[in-house]
Amino acid sequence: MCRSHSLRVAVVAMLLSHAVSQAALAQESKTEEIVVTSTALRENPLEVAQPTTVVAGDELRRQIAASIGETLSSELGVSSTYFGPSASRPVIRGLSGDRVQVLQDGLAALDVSSLSQDHAVTLESVVSQQIEIIKGPAALLYGSGASGGLVNVVSTRVPTEVPAKAITGAAEVRGDTAAEERTGAFSLDGGAGNFAFHADYFDRETDDVEIPGFAQSDALRRQLIEAGEEPDGVRGHIPNTAGEASGGAVGGSYIGENALGGLSYSRYETTYGIPGEEEAFIDMKQDRFDGKAELDLDGAIKTLRLTGAYNDYTHTEFEAPGEPGTVFNQDAYELRFTADHELGGGWRGTTGLQYVDVDFEAIGDEAFVPSSKTQTFSVFAFEEKHFDQWTIELGARAEQQQIDVAADLPDYDETAVSLSAGTVWEFADDHALALNLTRTQRNPQAAELYADGPHIAAQRFEIGDSDLDQETSVTADLSLRHTGERVAWTLSAYYNDYTDYIYASPTGEIEDDLPVYVYLQQGAKFYGFEAELNVPLLDDGQRHLGLRLASDYVRGKLDNGDSLPQIPPLRFGAGLHYDQDAWHLGAQAFYYDKQDKLAANELPTDSFTLAEVDASYRVPMGSASVFLFLRGTNLLDEDARQHASPLKDIAPLAGRSWHVGARAEF
Repeated sequence: MCRSHSLRVAVVAMLLSHAVSQAALAQESKTEEIVVTSTALRENPLEVAQPTTVVAGDELRRQIAASIGETLSSELGVSSTYFGPSASRPVIRGLSGDRVQVLQDGLAALDVSSLSQDHAVTLESVVSQQIEIIKGPAALLYGSGASGGLVNVVSTRVPTEVPAKAITGAAEVRGDTAAEERTGAFSLDGGAGNFAFHADYFDRETDDVEIPGFAQSDALRRQLIEAGEEPDGVRGHIPNTAGEASGGAVGGSYIGENALGGLSYSRYETTYGIPGEEEAFIDMKQDRFDGKAELDLDGAIKTLRLTGAYNDYTHTEFEAPGEPGTVFNQDAYELRFTADHELGGGWRGTTGLQYVDVDFEAIGDEAFVPSSKTQTFSVFAFEEKHFDQWTIELGARAEQQQIDVAADLPDYDETAVSLSAGTVWEFADDHALALNLTRTQRNPQAAELYADGPHIAAQRFEIGDSDLDQETSVTADLSLRHTGERVAWTLSAYYNDYTDYIYASPTGEIEDDLPVYVYLQQGAKFYGFEAELNVPLLDDGQRHLGLRLASDYVRGKLDNGDSLPQIPPLRFGAGLHYDQDAWHLGAQAFYYDKQDKLAANELPTDSFTLAEVDASYRVPMGSASVFLFLRGTNLLDEDARQHASPLKDIAPLAGRSWHVGARAEF
């Protein structure tokens, strides 16, 4: 890896930022209302029945990590699969994989990250504008792959408005001490008349992650000793976790008075080691095209939108340098059409069509899933009406999925139906009660149906079942919210009842020196809560000191009483944040309880506390500014392990680390 490449990119980006900002004209700053683009009618998070979180602005810049999973893992209701710093997917309320959809600007990532937890997500936080999290079923709008929730990374790669200045943008450098991260990035947005353009680029390099103790957990070491085996002596770092990633995009749009059309091209490349494998690594590349067209009308139909994406994805899993193993290729595209409308009687909503075509190919001795072609066609509708104190939401979706398998196996062809009903009751000033009820069906995916071979990254031999039925869940989500100018709080509780829940279960047999897991179905329950309280301790107009208390919990188990694997434990903590003019100071500590409600062949996770501090300062420079930030994580240097990670017993989270960076905005 070239250690200096990221720094060279970063220096050039900063110089470019300074040069352009000196020539830029002054522009008055604006405070914009938060809009969740992944909700049906693009509303504020507080206006929808389903719990929704948006991370944006300075808060996002301070918590960006090398993967989307680690960027969001401290958000309430969210954990991560942590497969090292490069590959980490979000876990929402204990659900992940094919139940949590990851989107870019409302369209699927179209990678293979849901197939295996060692596969990286091909979306980059450092060039994003905001990240949206919908907790609980989001299948109504985005398909059965979002039956447990979704994450939407919002960018301006296809511009939707012409900037007020001829050119705006940002350049950023950042790094940390635990992985010796070196990241440089920049983005540019500009235009004139009816034309707008966008460009961005990032480059990141990391070394092996530093940890405070042994790579193997105490529970695993005890198990090995009891079995008469010798634990390894690796400590102070996680071997084979270094990586590098780079990518960028260019895009442009024509924006008229009541219409727009735009295209973008992006590339993502990464190479990273696989923890637990001595020399194995993944070399990945994705080329992607995105398109968007919108038309505003005056009648009952208000806005027509057509969006689409095409993806050419490939990655090779190397056994060692120069020894290629399994190759995964995926050509995929998605088309999405929606019509926002206003009906009589105060009803408004959106109807839509969605088509996804995925051509997947796996080549090699360890290709545990056969090649297949998946086609999904969906029709959906969402309607909403506001009364004096009430908002009513209704929705429905039908999704037909067909999987054609290259091997001598039966094809799959079924239709899933999802329904939703929600209400928001503003029963007093700044107080609201939200209830969301959903009935969601999820079609099984190719791995669950057809897997038959060694899944090396998961250290198991997987066997699918082509006779699996659809997975059906009924979810109730209740939220009580207070959004006053002073004290603000939210309490959410949920209950998710699954019929024919699909899961991998150990058989006790050994194949190719790996334990055999088969995909089975059984009823399952998930339930839990998220709670947050924000209290101002000082607020005199110039200075603000606030206290935040927060907690979340999820319990997942089968109807036979067995616990489900990789369920995050109870978490609670407190934080203080102080703001004065351009300064921000913060400190927080969260306690993660032990997890001893275990599935078969799962080891317990000890409790730990993650303490961190952060500071930032915005330096005005005429019409531009430079945002300086510092963040210290795991200050107690704890042996911290994400129970939602399949590698928790050999790959703990990073030890004490300092993250520092600068972002010039113009």
